[in-house]
Amino acid sequence: MSLHPKSLSDAPRDYIWRKDAELAALNGESPLKISFIRYITQFQSEPDEDHPSKEIFSIKTIAEGRHIGNCAIYNIHWDSAEAQSGIVIGDRRYWGHGYGTDAFKALISYAFNCMGMRRLNLKTLERNARARKCFVGCGFKPSGSLLENGETYILMQLDFEDYARSDNLSATAYQMKR
Repeated sequence: MSLHPKSLSDAPRDYIWRKDAELAALNGESPLKISFIRYITQFQSEPDEDHPSKEIFSIKTIAEGRHIGNCAIYNIHWDSAEAQSGIVIGDRRYWGHGYGTDAFKALISYAFNCMGMRRLNLKTLERNARARKCFVGCGFKPSGSLLENGETYILMQLDFEDYARSDNLSATAYQMKR
């Protein structure tokens, strides 16, 4: 698996995944209700890459170059070197095979080693055991909970110091394509 900056060619799969009720529910969201044309317009109006408030990547398989999901670093606070992180594997054929964990480890490495982040945060639904397993496997630790729109979220974080002490720091098999 490799990470690539989002491109317009990713939009059709993104649109399908965002309209999927099960995927939306796993993120505590409602399925997308807008037309594909409107979605493309919004997709193309993402922030300027030279002044990003977020870094969004498509996750692709190495052998076929198949777009299977997305991950992001967002709500970046440069002054405190802290940001939110998230991931979705939209293509169900790749669920449960470690692609999400590998992709998230690559994203974490990028955030700490290239962007200079000192802490990554995330929130995940309490009922999303598969996501929590991925996040714990990447070194995240629970830091609290949040009740939002009738859903309970587990707040998790990973500090650079914990990342640096882990085996994840030495993982060099992850590819970031720029």
